[in-house]
This record gives sequence, C-alpha cells and structure tokens, in this order.
Amino acid sequence: MGPENETEATDDMLESIDELKERLSSMKRMMEERNKSGAGNQDLFQGHARSLQGTTMIDGNFLSFVFGGSLFVILSVSVYAFYNLYHAVLKKFPSSHTEL
Repeated sequence: MGPENETEATDDMLESIDELKERLSSMKRMMEERNKSGAGNQDLFQGHARSLQGTTMIDGNFLSFVFGGSLFVILSVSVYAFYNLYHAVLKKFPSSHTEL
C-alpha cells in the first residue's frame, strides 16, 4: 500500500465516522422529541400504547395451555418410542430361562 491508498482509507474512515455521528445525533433528537411529546417508552412498558390496544388474545393462560399441550405431546411420543424400542430389543435378543 502506498501513501495514496493510506490517505484514501483514512479519508473513508473519517467520512464513515462522520456519518455515524450524524446518525447518532439524529436518533438522539428523535428520542428527545418523542419523550417531549409524551409518547415515550413508558406507555409501551405499561401496555397502554395505542399500537398494543386490542392485543390481549395471547395471555398467560393461553400460553400455559399451549406449552402444557406441547409437553404432553413430547412426553407421549417419548414413551411410545421407548416402548417400541424395548419390544424390538426383546424380540431381537430373546432371553432363554434355563433355571427350571
């Protein structure tokens, strides 16, 4: 790399840093305006934001039911698989009792 390439690389870095600083300052301005207007993040965390109104279909009880059903399906499939595996092993290697 010659001195020309190094200066071009540093110029590109400085430009990208300036662009990032500009974007950061614009984001800060947007957040300040949003907080001043009263539509801050507190509404989102409290669940009172306009965009979240009417989204009460999925609540804790519904999720409990879904996860409980999923757990039941997983456990029943596991029991079924081990039951079939156990009988397949017994069929492949039958035990012969000679103690009588």
